[in-house]
Amino acid sequence: MSASPPRRRFLTAGLGSTLLLLGSGGGCRARHREPIRFATNPWPGYDPLYIARDKGYFDDAGLNVALVDLTSIGASRRAFERGQVDGCGATLVEILLAADQSGLRPQIAAVVDYSSGADALIAAGSVKNLAAMRGRRVAIEPGTLHIQLLALALDSVQLTVRDVALVPMPQSAMPAAFGDGLVDAAVCFPPESNRLLEKGGKVVFHSGQVPGEVVDTLVFDGAFVARRGDEVLAFVGAYYRAMGFMAANPDEAHAIMARRENMSVDELRQTIAGLRYVSREAQLELLSPGGPVEHSLSRLQGAMMALAQLRQSRTLKDFLIARELIASAVVNA
Repeated sequence: MSASPPRRRFLTAGLGSTLLLLGSGGGCRARHREPIRFATNPWPGYDPLYIARDKGYFDDAGLNVALVDLTSIGASRRAFERGQVDGCGATLVEILLAADQSGLRPQIAAVVDYSSGADALIAAGSVKNLAAMRGRRVAIEPGTLHIQLLALALDSVQLTVRDVALVPMPQSAMPAAFGDGLVDAAVCFPPESNRLLEKGGKVVFHSGQVPGEVVDTLVFDGAFVARRGDEVLAFVGAYYRAMGFMAANPDEAHAIMARRENMSVDELRQTIAGLRYVSREAQLELLSPGGPVEHSLSRLQGAMMALAQLRQSRTLKDFLIARELIASAVVNA
């Protein structure tokens, strides 16, 4: 497994000076409209936005973009819920929580990547197989996509989260708990997953078995999309222009991304080996009725409601009022 920064962790992080800088040097050159304030956290799926900024693609599209670089995906969601940003990078967990807790209407503008083996359910040697997970103690970090992967894993053998005993803890605590026999399994990603394997654990399920389901997205508030949908379309277009640059110039692109992630280029490349970037042409297939994202959302929502983490059930269609924008982006590519 490859190294992975903590995009999915809900760390305690204040917005502080980051948001105070929105109106100064944090964005591109001023345009006739207010800036698009977009929150990101450390994760390579969002890094093409920084390539777009550094290469001037937002400027070329006539956009005024302020990228707000926060420490965790939880901090990005909270900024989004408070109206401090217009959009953010988000997993399905953040989309559901934001809709449930804030009354916002998160709208998926693009799926940027999906996990392809980086996230895993690792069990002790005494657990014969995935079907033998019933009644086992499973470590998960609350408020993260751990619950999503666990729900998908258990569903594959006709089990649910109610068939296991959830043991909440930070991912950083999982190797010690696993080594001490306090849990029988854990949902995690590198580097902690590597530590569990070193302690005799084995992978019984991983995100590569559900391609296109454990996703990262670019999300905007529905009210913002209604007001400035043309700019959302241009924003996504700049993202994919940056993706094209990365494909044609990987060394320069990876250097920009590594600086943003505060890691070496080699570490960055190890990280992106565990994910798959999603092309613009693949958007409609992933987001289609009955497609991978809808399947994953259904399983995730069922698990979160079983754990009383959500108050209301929603469908993928609730998050796709901007479907016409996505379709238009593909047609005009």
